[in-house]
Amino acid sequence: MSGGVNIFKQSVEFRDNRLVVIVAGEASGDLHGSNLVKAIREIAPDVSFIGIGGPRLEAAGVKTIVPSKDTAVVGLSEVLGKAGKIVRAYFGLKKILRKQRPSLLILIDYPEFNLRLAAQAKKHGIPVLYYISPQVWAWRSGRVRKIAARVDRMVCILPFEQDFYREMGVQVDYVGHPLLDAIPGKIDTIKVRKALGLEGHSPIIGILPGSREQEIKGLLPAMI
Repeated sequence: MSGGVNIFKQSVEFRDNRLVVIVAGEASGDLHGSNLVKAIREIAPDVSFIGIGGPRLEAAGVKTIVPSKDTAVVGLSEVLGKAGKIVRAYFGLKKILRKQRPSLLILIDYPEFNLRLAAQAKKHGIPVLYYISPQVWAWRSGRVRKIAARVDRMVCILPFEQDFYREMGVQVDYVGHPLLDAIPGKIDTIKVRKALGLEGHSPIIGILPGSREQEIKGLLPAMI
């Protein structure tokens, strides 16, 4: 996480209000964003945060105008069901950018929403830091042109992403995956089995349906 904090220090020139807008529209972004906010607060305790997030970002002291459970979507039907809340969230943040002029906009994944918001930030001269790249290298790579035009700094967590963005003319830094700060590099399998109540040496199968509510509802039954 220290890499992300160092880039934060390099990316922001604080205005009088010392306000940062952060947008984490999904559960995974809530987790990684909360760790980033905690680390930033260690070097800049007087910074205020407002935006979209879940319980972890709220616990870290972020004032959320919309909870991320109202913005996380999978599939067209869920998009339609939450469209009203997503639109209200967008216009709420757009108003904050225009009226409060924060010192920085931090975006975490969630590209369809975030790239639109980044355009509004650029319009008002607000620097944009994108933490955890959308997977433009995997699908719809044309979005990288929007990123180059709207994002001041991309902070990626996968090593190959750095070369991809550099080739596209995007200012980019690689900081490593944030889970490496939370999970030890070497795991004691005996302790893990004991903690999970598992005996013997039979194989362990992990079932990982995703972090979004709709993903879990749709995928977990089939996996089980």
